[in-house]
Amino acid sequence: MMKKIITFFALTLFAFAFNACDAIDELTEIEVDTTITEDLTITVAEGETTFSESVSISIDDEDVQDNLDKIENLQIEKLTYQIISVSGTEDVIASGSFTAASSTYPWFSTGDSASVNLTTAAADGTVYEIEVNQTFVDAFEADLRSGATATLSASGTVSDAPVTFVVRITADVKVTVDAI
Repeated sequence: MMKKIITFFALTLFAFAFNACDAIDELTEIEVDTTITEDLTITVAEGETTFSESVSISIDDEDVQDNLDKIENLQIEKLTYQIISVSGTEDVIASGSFTAASSTYPWFSTGDSASVNLTTAAADGTVYEIEVNQTFVDAFEADLRSGATATLSASGTVSDAPVTFVVRITADVKVTVDAI
């Protein structure tokens, strides 16, 4: 009987200590919700029909930068892009894809179309959400984890040139850092 009481007491003490450690760990965590916005300028010269440009997207939050080696969790809550300006040839039709690490996502996929009129998209202020597969998100998150910077590339074709257009990429990111 005494052995059962000691065992019960030891297990209760262990359970209490385990819960206390979890509570302490939660107290040392910093959650950072941040929005990263970068503009990608794409220029296609006269006589050309293809483009390929990249932009580095980084988390500029000081708590994250100071604790890169202590990131416990990083989640992309939302990833969007928007054509914010177009100059040069009017009514250019563009199609293409975004690439993060080795994962690719087709952009301008709206409804049944895999292309977009750049002039119309910029004038309408359309914000396109990148509803990507988990592989794309994992690749993007892995880059951000490794140095709080990820490279996002855009490549594709246009129907006419010369044209310059600016794509604004926005990522809503939630980072959990263990400060201790």
